[in-house]
Amino acid sequence: MADYIQYFIEHSGQITAIYSVAIVWLGLLVFGGAVGGAQRERAFDPLVGWALVSLVFTLSGVFLNASFQYLAGGTLAAAVGAGIWIWRRDGALVPSALLKMILIASPLLILVSAMHASQWDEFSGWLSVPRYLMDTDALPSRANPYINSALPGYPFSWHYVTFLASLMAGYLLENAGALSNVLLLLMFGVMVSKLIARGAGNEASARAPGWSLLAIGALATTLLNPTFAQKIVLTTYADTSSAVAMGAAVVLAWFIIEELAAGRDARLGALSWQMGAVLLVLISLKQATPALAGLTVLAMVFVALRDGAVKISRLARLLPAIVGPPLIIFFAWRYHLSIESNITEMRIAGFDEWLIAYIPDIVGRMLLVLSKKGYYLVLVVLVVVIGVRGFIRSETPLDRFAALAAMVVLGYNAFLLFSYVTVFGKFDALRAASYWRYNMHLGLVVVAFTAYGAATYWRCRLAERWPLSRLSWLPIALLIIAPLVFAPKLRFDRAPWTNFYRTVSIDVAELLQPGNGLVVLDPAGSGESAQIMAFNMRPGMNFRGYRAAFDVITVKIVTDLVRQDNISHILIHSHSPHVGTVFGDKIVPGQSYLFKKLGPSSWETLGQWPHPKNAKR
Repeated sequence: MADYIQYFIEHSGQITAIYSVAIVWLGLLVFGGAVGGAQRERAFDPLVGWALVSLVFTLSGVFLNASFQYLAGGTLAAAVGAGIWIWRRDGALVPSALLKMILIASPLLILVSAMHASQWDEFSGWLSVPRYLMDTDALPSRANPYINSALPGYPFSWHYVTFLASLMAGYLLENAGALSNVLLLLMFGVMVSKLIARGAGNEASARAPGWSLLAIGALATTLLNPTFAQKIVLTTYADTSSAVAMGAAVVLAWFIIEELAAGRDARLGALSWQMGAVLLVLISLKQATPALAGLTVLAMVFVALRDGAVKISRLARLLPAIVGPPLIIFFAWRYHLSIESNITEMRIAGFDEWLIAYIPDIVGRMLLVLSKKGYYLVLVVLVVVIGVRGFIRSETPLDRFAALAAMVVLGYNAFLLFSYVTVFGKFDALRAASYWRYNMHLGLVVVAFTAYGAATYWRCRLAERWPLSRLSWLPIALLIIAPLVFAPKLRFDRAPWTNFYRTVSIDVAELLQPGNGLVVLDPAGSGESAQIMAFNMRPGMNFRGYRAAFDVITVKIVTDLVRQDNISHILIHSHSPHVGTVFGDKIVPGQSYLFKKLGPSSWETLGQWPHPKNAKR
């Protein structure tokens, strides 16, 4: 029983994590509410506030080289002022629907507050970048290289969230991203609840969803979400935030088209500025997300052109508010990368290196990946089929929503194919690397349309035969119980080997001195142990790489490696005949070792750690 309780209550740092992340998102929410106007969609206030903070931080960092800690202090003061103003104006800081959603989902939030980093990309980039930001107080540059971080040229909007929460906590808050992901899904769940009510023809519930409807919205974005993968959502990865921003952008685009089609003007200004803010966030999350932003705008224009009720001149007047904010931050960041050319990001290869001849193989692999995600594939096929029909008909709100969703789904997958051909190397392209993860960016677009479409179908065909009021308790119960049932699966961060690597890396970092160079040998491992080691090395210590199961390891390679002048220490996490030949009886299977080099072939054992028992790698 005690072990089970630790899934939810494990350490005192949970309190710090919850209040730090809550303060950050409360600040973003009040910023969004302060600038959004009375006709805004309140569910998206946190995204609008996030856009404002991202814009200020990025422009100040790029053009003024401003101190980010001073900016954070100013942001906190401004948030307090905005909060006081909103309290006086609205009588509350947080919409009641979001508060109810958070209360129902509190078991999940408590569980996530106990988690810590455990995934490869968290250690190599998504957490190392915010830590560099805390340590150096500046963006990466030639003068301020983020040495041990992968792809620091990625946009920084997601990093700002972890950075701000970590400043509140006083240390790097490893689960700030995971908690933020859950809050973002709940925020979008509020919108899904409203879409369901709108599709069901219940305008009163669309304005103020009840407990049961809110629980359905939360389930739609979590347990029933076809792209919910716990090792993505409950980490610091930016894919969930990308999906939320993409879903919000498409929903706002649809709202704008509906207002234009109905000839209403009152909400157009507020919705357009909100969409521009959401696109600003979207475009500054990952290197691929500008494609999502562009596809959303293009899809909106095409749907408007197809619909005879929409005057294109009216849409054209809204476009500066929609595309202006994202273009500002996009070009500011591109300018920064252009003058600091040592910052790494993924780049398009030369035309002669494009994998054009392999397009059939790549497409086949993409289809194979999707075929293994049956639930998602079925929904995507429905979206595309209904979307094509909707674009042709363009008569109802459902037609227009379906057309929007189908265009971005098809367009983004075409973009991914282009990326595999022109950006990824042959090895990654032929296995469609991370294809499922990229499709997660579309997940909430699919969820939003499915929710609205299912509610519309129920209203038109099933409402009289299938009244659902007697089951109103069920979604609430499911949302509360699900984290309790799936806790062992959700707490993947407690994996024995991951925690072993973390323990060893912390011990090793204590034994190293500035100027030391360390290499990791783990011939039976994936390389995860090396990423964790690099993450925990302190400033001045030099990580010299690793050799793992996917690398060629021979006696000569190991011998040449350990004789390099810039390597003073070697960490061995697993045994192999080649490693054993070089180190002899100094190592035995079932142990990890830290050696200090005394000479070309002379080593002193500084540490030794027994491996976890009966645990699979």
